[in-house]
Amino acid sequence: MNKNMLLLSIATAAATLFSGCQQDDVKDNTPNTRALTVQEQKTVESSNDFAFRAFAQLSKEEQENVFISPLSISMALAMTYNGADGATKEAMRETLGFQLSSDEDINKSYKELDALLKGVDKKVVFTSANSLWHRNDLKLQTPFAETNKTYFNATVKGLDFASPTAKDQINSWVKSNTNGKIEDIVEEISPDHVLFLINAIYFKGTWTYKFDKKLTRPGVFHLAGGSTLTHDFMTLKDGGYLYYHAGNKQIIDLPYGNQQFSMTLLVPDGSSTVDDVVEELSAEKLTAWLAEAQPTSMELRLPKFKLEYEKELKDLLKQLGMGVAFTDYADFSRMVEGHSNLAISEVKHKTFLEVNEEGTEAAAVTSVEVVFTSVGPPSIRIDRPFVFLIREKSSNAILFIGKLMQPE
Repeated sequence: MNKNMLLLSIATAAATLFSGCQQDDVKDNTPNTRALTVQEQKTVESSNDFAFRAFAQLSKEEQENVFISPLSISMALAMTYNGADGATKEAMRETLGFQLSSDEDINKSYKELDALLKGVDKKVVFTSANSLWHRNDLKLQTPFAETNKTYFNATVKGLDFASPTAKDQINSWVKSNTNGKIEDIVEEISPDHVLFLINAIYFKGTWTYKFDKKLTRPGVFHLAGGSTLTHDFMTLKDGGYLYYHAGNKQIIDLPYGNQQFSMTLLVPDGSSTVDDVVEELSAEKLTAWLAEAQPTSMELRLPKFKLEYEKELKDLLKQLGMGVAFTDYADFSRMVEGHSNLAISEVKHKTFLEVNEEGTEAAAVTSVEVVFTSVGPPSIRIDRPFVFLIREKSSNAILFIGKLMQPE
């Protein structure tokens, strides 16, 4: 399976409008932004911090493409957190970086952030859906179920887990809520399975300044090991984006729609590598680099690419500090009536990404399984591995983060 990774993020740099008819079109699409509440700011900070820590760990382990949605992972685990208690709850709080003092504030901030992301740009499609699927001979505790319904708009449904069609019902929901880009997340349901908590995210953004399909040509992409391959490169002429050259890297911020969402590329320069960029990358550094970025209309050449990624996150989450949630000592006593001997067995994550001349389409699904015990005029050519993020700027939230080691 291909190894790919992407993280959708929401950051603060403001993109500038450029000339021509596209500028008028942007003006007709005023961003629906507002100031974030203190709670929302802290949730975005927590989610972004988790994103960078998770991405750094996965990037260290995998030398191929990586693509994840930290927002999807944190949403699925936040729903699971509502059923945790004691040391398990504290471990999850520290791993996810929750800064807010009360569970209600945490849940409320996710609800408000989700609403903001869905309404900030009418030219960008962003959807997020949640569901809880439980054994129909067991009953979820009312506070746990109602909290996830209220704050995550979660569908809660009991299924006969012994039926061979049970997993098909869950996977049908996944396919529907990712616009068919991810077809399944549950491979089998065992007698020990009690509950599946699932988040699905779908994103489709059209470039503010589109690449001209007639200019797409084969070109050379330089792989990390020194070899090369021939791949299709798109060309952006007379467009606009933000650019900053920071010593050993180039930062490129390509806007979607009304410029609230963007794809941010961090391309190693000179002898620098993707590993060097990943090691240096942090929320503070990204904010500083973007603050220095300036508008440019330099011709840009970018590889078309498509990624699919699948990862079981148990080992990652253990390394980040919530190992107790996967053991016999886990405490999910606030989840199912009459049963406290529950633990997470797996956290599965699947993503899809396609970047072409029109824009970007991305999807992510996270499933938490509970059981009993993405020579001429000046130009920029991105022809080597790079790190990239998808962001929404008014909230500074990171939706996806990843690295492209080899375009496919």
